Amino acid sequence: MKDKGGRNVTLFSSTFPQALFALSFGTLDLVAGFIASLVASYVVKMPWILIIYPPLLTVRGNISGMFSGRLTTGLHVGLIKPNIRKNTEYFYSLRASIFSMSFINALIVGVLTYIVFLIFEPLYYVSLLILIFIAVMSMMIPTTISIFFLAPLVAIVSYKKGIDPDVIAYPILSTVNDIIVSAVYVITIWLFIFWGNVFITVSYILIILFSFIFIYSSKYWTDKNFKKTFSEGMFILMVLMIISNFTGGVLSKLRYYIERYPHILAIYPCLLTMIGDEGSIIASITTTKLGLGNIKPSLKSIVYRENAIPIFGVLLAGLIMSTIFATLGSFLYAFSVLKLVQTILVSSVTVILLAIPIILVSFGSAIITFKRGLNPDNFTIPTITSLSDFLTTISLFTVIRLIMGI
Repeated sequence: MKDKGGRNVTLFSSTFPQALFALSFGTLDLVAGFIASLVASYVVKMPWILIIYPPLLTVRGNISGMFSGRLTTGLHVGLIKPNIRKNTEYFYSLRASIFSMSFINALIVGVLTYIVFLIFEPLYYVSLLILIFIAVMSMMIPTTISIFFLAPLVAIVSYKKGIDPDVIAYPILSTVNDIIVSAVYVITIWLFIFWGNVFITVSYILIILFSFIFIYSSKYWTDKNFKKTFSEGMFILMVLMIISNFTGGVLSKLRYYIERYPHILAIYPCLLTMIGDEGSIIASITTTKLGLGNIKPSLKSIVYRENAIPIFGVLLAGLIMSTIFATLGSFLYAFSVLKLVQTILVSSVTVILLAIPIILVSFGSAIITFKRGLNPDNFTIPTITSLSDFLTTISLFTVIRLIMGI
């Protein structure tokens, strides 16, 4: 019993503090929330601003998660060297496939947002070309920064320092990417509203630049790893992109509530990121264990202590951080004791309600895709982030209505 107890403590102590540290970066999503709130005064007259925002965060997060998942697994199994420069062909092929998917998906996000906009807000108007321009700039600038600089740096440095990149990489990257996406998005909206000619000129220049990089990436199109990553990734991203666009449609219908309760809008990106991060950590740990042969590819293995205890550690860290997010959001935007208690309740209840679905989706998708001979890193994190964003949006505002009496 002592050995088991000691082993349990080790499993918890090795995961919980790292998960708490990784999820703490979600606090920076208050910055993303604050940045997004800078265009809140325009959402009533231009509801497409809210429709396109969730898919930008979600799709960008999906692709970032896919890239970081493949990076961390590649580092563990030796397919990627822990070097910033002069890496393997596998690494460069992976980077090319991620960039290509990002560019294509940015174009599709613009088109799907336009379709969802017509469905949810038929009385308003926006040009399809404008939405494509906004989607491309808001997605591709962060993508370029992430895959060429930020993601390799975080994964490789943490690996060299003896910190598990499966726990650290995606939470850090998702938060930083949310801030960059939100900043670029708001600047793009401002350009469109106040400096229309500048907006059009910059849009054309950047699309031409990204098109050249896309064409350059074609040298890897015949690579086996590129084909596998691209084919598997595009399929799941297309399915999940539709979900994220409808998340934006739901959010647009809540724009009057968002104006009334700005502190909820402030913690919204935090909750999206944190719940997605929880699932991504669980999935990333699981896919690495599967790749190394440390666990059996069976759904029943979720109850084994070497899996259950780290999962509990991740969820506990998430619950603690949700309370911190709620407290900070209330202090920064609309502090009162009543609103503080309400916001903590809203945040905590939302996290608790989503715990079981996130566990089942993250662990289950890793096992199922592995058993079918697919690469779990291409499916698990994109699936988790999209579903968690959709479920979080629905759950959050359902809980708000119950607790705040809206």
